[in-house]
Amino acid sequence: MATLNPIDLSGLNDERLASSDRAQIAEACEKNGFFQVINHGVPVELNDRLQQVGRKFFDLTKDEKLAYAGKPVIGAEGYGSRMVLDDAEPKFWREFVELHTFPLSERHYNYWPQQPAEFRETVEKYTAALLELAQRLLAVISESLGLKTTYLKEALGISHLTNTS
Repeated sequence: MATLNPIDLSGLNDERLASSDRAQIAEACEKNGFFQVINHGVPVELNDRLQQVGRKFFDLTKDEKLAYAGKPVIGAEGYGSRMVLDDAEPKFWREFVELHTFPLSERHYNYWPQQPAEFRETVEKYTAALLELAQRLLAVISESLGLKTTYLKEALGISHLTNTS
């Protein structure tokens, strides 16, 4: 496989990406099925803030984190922890917070940590920025493959993600 070069999205505006960039995306989709993007518009500062609030949450005491514990079922939200075993021997312990972020109607804020105070706002801003990027990329991918710009967004049902009903 050839070396993959990241695709620079700094030229992407609300409407169009340069034809050479669209061609590069189409080629990546056809040959590899994936690509890496740089200068995508999601602020580095927002990513840094997300990591900071995550660290602050995991620095809380066990009892403080357990206040947001989810039910131990598939698809559950909230705080949890697990010991990962390898051949029945403990390999490592992990802690996590699983949250439904989209569609908005699936957000169960009772499982979202209230500490640190900026947790919810930061996660909401970050996931909104990622959804915006995803929608822009779907439009560019659709266009690069010779489809109408809204094709993939409509096919995937993305428009319902921000509905709260």
